[in-house]
Amino acid sequence: MRQIGAEKGVIEPSRLRRLGYYTIGEIHIPGRIRLHHVLRGVRSLKLPETGVTMLDAGTGRGDLALYFSRLHPGWNVTGIDVEDDRVARCKEAAELLRLSNVDFRRLDLLALDATEQFDLITCTDVLEHIQDDGRAIANLAHALRPGGHLVLSFPSFPQRRHLRLVAWRERRINFSPADIGHVREGYSVEGIVGLLKAAGLIPLRVRWTYGPFGNFAHDIFFVIGDSKPNPIVYAATLPFLLFLSFLENHTPTDRGSGLLVIAARPNG
Repeated sequence: MRQIGAEKGVIEPSRLRRLGYYTIGEIHIPGRIRLHHVLRGVRSLKLPETGVTMLDAGTGRGDLALYFSRLHPGWNVTGIDVEDDRVARCKEAAELLRLSNVDFRRLDLLALDATEQFDLITCTDVLEHIQDDGRAIANLAHALRPGGHLVLSFPSFPQRRHLRLVAWRERRINFSPADIGHVREGYSVEGIVGLLKAAGLIPLRVRWTYGPFGNFAHDIFFVIGDSKPNPIVYAATLPFLLFLSFLENHTPTDRGSGLLVIAARPNG
């Protein structure tokens, strides 16, 4: 159970979905692509096996916090989220996995008041949900130890062109980005770099994600039902979606629908 996302299988009530988690890891294809980009970013930092304190800000279902706490028993991992039910599910998963080096708390990122506490902070697809994103980034910067790293992912602006079928399904289900809590469409490179510098952070790397292959996979997954696809349709399209995911994670792109950003707090 080493593939990221597999940890969620321990609390998944559906036998079919549980089998998916245990077999291939994360079964939500856009989420799978995002997580692999973040993992590659964290690996590039070459952090030690022990002594690292990590915060997963906006942990959701605990994907990164649970994965890294299992992968690195010598790390001390904390996951925070504003939703009580999410925190409860993460705690249940950690208990079933017998993880003693991870803790989950209910905490709003805008209320985070940690001071120089973490070596690594991940914050994936969270900032686009927060109105006062400048304050959120400032809180994350303040929580980093000197020399610590912040790994962010979020939608980019402007987006790549999506399939016409996406607009068709959005009209069919009366979908709006506000339905999933987005307060902005995304960030430009210049915009996020400006926010990071204003918080006293040094942008080290900005990388486009969801290039042509990832964008195509995202669109197909959304059209077939997103988080609640028909199981037969999902199974039929899964090999192709996994192939597109593989291409996305092994093909550089000079423009995408998402951004992965790594920044650091200066030493001294």
